[in-house]
Amino acid sequence: MFPRKAISRLIRELRDPRLGNQALLALLTKGDEAVPALGEFLRSSKPSSLPEPRLLAVEGLSILKGQEALEALIEVATEKLGEISDPVIRFAEEKVASRAARGLADFPDEPRARETLLFLLEQKPLTGTAEAFEKAKDFSAISRLAEWLEDDFVAEAARRAIVACGPVGVPALLFSLREKHERYGTETGMSQRRRARILSILCELATQDSIEGLEYLLADPVDSVRWSAVQLLLEKGSAAQQQEASHGAIEFLDSVDSFTRSECEELLVAYFGLAREFIEGEIHRRVASGESEKNFEPRETMLAILLRILRRGNKANRETGRRA
Repeated sequence: MFPRKAISRLIRELRDPRLGNQALLALLTKGDEAVPALGEFLRSSKPSSLPEPRLLAVEGLSILKGQEALEALIEVATEKLGEISDPVIRFAEEKVASRAARGLADFPDEPRARETLLFLLEQKPLTGTAEAFEKAKDFSAISRLAEWLEDDFVAEAARRAIVACGPVGVPALLFSLREKHERYGTETGMSQRRRARILSILCELATQDSIEGLEYLLADPVDSVRWSAVQLLLEKGSAAQQQEASHGAIEFLDSVDSFTRSECEELLVAYFGLAREFIEGEIHRRVASGESEKNFEPRETMLAILLRILRRGNKANRETGRRA
């Protein structure tokens, strides 16, 4: 079979769910000869609720590379998705555009690829765009990626991209941390989640000097932000910040969220040396006020939790002393 006819047949087979993956593998063996056909397939095929054939074509172009492949990927990645009226089809095509955006990271020496990614950074958040920046480690994208932390669908990909850039991203994160996006005089839930996620990222990237002054967040009205601040300051803060954070952590033992209470207990045991004196003081105060360690409710009393932390912390200290 002539090469062109063989490629045409394989392009048709991309549409067949049974043959699509095998067809792509066969097209890859054709090398550069398959690129024009894959590009034309993307231009001529219409977006649909079944994006697999177009995803395969994008995958092939990302692997084969070359200038023609780059242009086809740019065309798909910059498609005006808002013009697709059917929400199901639009969602499916977003997957294709996202995969094309991710493929642009495979062209690190092409200015057009970087220009397109920077353009996409200002458009609707796509996981593939964030993944491309994770691979490129382009710190100029951090400020915008910090905003993407408000979007639950791309927040994890944006987090990975920011972390990949390393400590250079800390100033941009601190700037975003100070911003509260409000509606009707109240901070939005998305803004709250962004600030909490930034604090979690700072746990990985920040140095002690870079988080100086953040102890004010221990009084933040948003529980998730305050809890993330406790974790950050205990792990990376100065001695004074750690002391304040250990006091702030104890407040979460009274949380209605059992997971948060459990996580807080583990944190206080891990930093028992910082919190011991305060825990003992709380225990004495509660005993003196008549609080009981036991009750008949499913939920433990604060006194019971504090006593358990005290026992676990003392036991850990003894075991550490024996090993030393």
